[in-house]
Amino acid sequence: MPATTPTDPDVTAFARTISELADAAGEARRAWSRRAWLETAVLAVVLLLPLVLPSDVAVDRLAHYTYLAAAAVALGLLVGPGGMPSLCQGVFVGIGAVCSAHLHDAPLLVAVAAGAAAGAVAGAGVGAAFARLRPVYLAAATWLTAWGFALLLATSSRIAGGAQGLVVESRRVGGLELTPTVHFEIGVCLVVVAVLGIRAVRRSALGLQLEGVAASPAVAAAVGVPRPRARTQAFALSGSVAGLAGALSVYVALVADPTAYGPFLSFELLVACLVGGAASPVGPVVGIAVVALTGPVGDALGELTGAETARFGTMLSALLVLAILASGTGGIVPAIERSIEGRSTSADPATSPRRPRARADHLEARGLAKRFGSYVALAGLDLDLGPGRVVALVGPNGSGKSTALRLLSGSVAADGGHVRLGARELDGLPAVDRVRLGIVRTLQRPPVFGDLTALEAVAVGAAAELPTGAARAFFATPTSRANGRGARAEARAALAVVGLADVADAQSAGLTGIERHLVAIAAALATRPGVLLLDEPGAGAGRAEAERLEDVLRRLRDDGLALLVVEHNLRLVRNVADTVVVLDQGSVLASGPPSEIAADPRVLAAYLGRPGSARSASSSH
Repeated sequence: MPATTPTDPDVTAFARTISELADAAGEARRAWSRRAWLETAVLAVVLLLPLVLPSDVAVDRLAHYTYLAAAAVALGLLVGPGGMPSLCQGVFVGIGAVCSAHLHDAPLLVAVAAGAAAGAVAGAGVGAAFARLRPVYLAAATWLTAWGFALLLATSSRIAGGAQGLVVESRRVGGLELTPTVHFEIGVCLVVVAVLGIRAVRRSALGLQLEGVAASPAVAAAVGVPRPRARTQAFALSGSVAGLAGALSVYVALVADPTAYGPFLSFELLVACLVGGAASPVGPVVGIAVVALTGPVGDALGELTGAETARFGTMLSALLVLAILASGTGGIVPAIERSIEGRSTSADPATSPRRPRARADHLEARGLAKRFGSYVALAGLDLDLGPGRVVALVGPNGSGKSTALRLLSGSVAADGGHVRLGARELDGLPAVDRVRLGIVRTLQRPPVFGDLTALEAVAVGAAAELPTGAARAFFATPTSRANGRGARAEARAALAVVGLADVADAQSAGLTGIERHLVAIAAALATRPGVLLLDEPGAGAGRAEAERLEDVLRRLRDDGLALLVVEHNLRLVRNVADTVVVLDQGSVLASGPPSEIAADPRVLAAYLGRPGSARSASSSH
């Protein structure tokens, strides 16, 4: 019989694995920088600390803070790109610790894995409950959660072991005893994994979604970002890392002390993120080091003044936060990183082919109506929008134009009428599902994307529909890396379409009003839509800027998109629209080509209050 050889699928899978490892190594080489060398040097020094520290330094306390540093890094994902100031990270640490302590008779890996899983479940629960809240309310809700958890531990001896806590014994792995020094080294490795993993998440589609929701919730919703799902995944990942840190730290203290997981621990972890700088994955590590120093400093101040030293620790932490917020630097590490090197402006490497654009089906509305109390915003709108056509919706302020766009996009439910895309009825379909079908809306006001660059802001749209998985993003799987690269490549292509390729790496907050409108259009284009609903894209534009916008709209029309444009600039409307629909007090006043509408006496009366001024009406604005 012939010798057996690996089957073709086995060979193919092995070759694919080798290829992916080679790609990952290549990406790591390209990403290596002065900052990477600096971080490597710092890591080497930290790993050697137990060998050079004075004998009176408690290594077990260093190990404890090292584990807390990993939890703080995970919290940085929520506070930084997520824009969620969570005050219950200590709860996840405590859950992991208590769970691991209850399983102290099980193998160590089982106990630790259970702690991480329990933290993930708790994080997902908190995220699902509070993901929709604004930052200030989320902070309050998570702070109450921390107090509730502390009360539960204090009153339930079955869970937390009573006043003495849950006592555990020192563990061994193989023949190695887990001494405080070994725990310190494990903690350092956990911090490194956490930093690398959170950095990978920030580069992934999930990270882009989180940044988009934090920077501009309205724009993120308009392009279809699933806000609750993205935030819940982030909470689950953060809780998992914190639970793992808690599960390991129990075997340093040899007790799960219920008083150690109170609200002050959550406060300390948030302080570490703010002081070190949550904008960088490394920031919370530096922040934890600073927070750890507040203890000895507080003790020294207490000896000098004769006051309770515990008060000084809290006071110093609060003063540190106030100082960082007042400085406007965003924390210690972001300030240092800005001085070392700016943001990369290199193009994204080659990636998978672009996603196909949604088919530009015929969009049809019949009898569309909306009331707000006794006010009739829209009364029976009929509208037809076909591929490769521009329909302009005009009318005086309050005539129902923006309401019509909200009803068509699904962001507001209609009180009557029907919307159809091709053969599909859209009645009752929410905005996120309409985005998936290719109907995307931009907002009336020029959006502000916070600290995001133009490229990052547009990439939010490209990442909106991409599959996300917190674990895949954390471990930088090939699919996750490809999705992140693909979203940024899609964003560069969309910026080129609207003529903003040269400002891709510029801070979006520094762009002009018309440029921010174009960034919003590019973000919508990055979703690969078939129908674009544009709400006053020319607001505040001068003549030259309006002509720039006209070129973009013509280019999109020629590319086969269906465009519905709400606009007050009648010159722009006349130059780009195939059909003009005039609304007045929620009803259609007139509909037809721009030349006919400009001469319609009913339109002149609605705009100017008198007939016979066609020239003035057609050239105004």
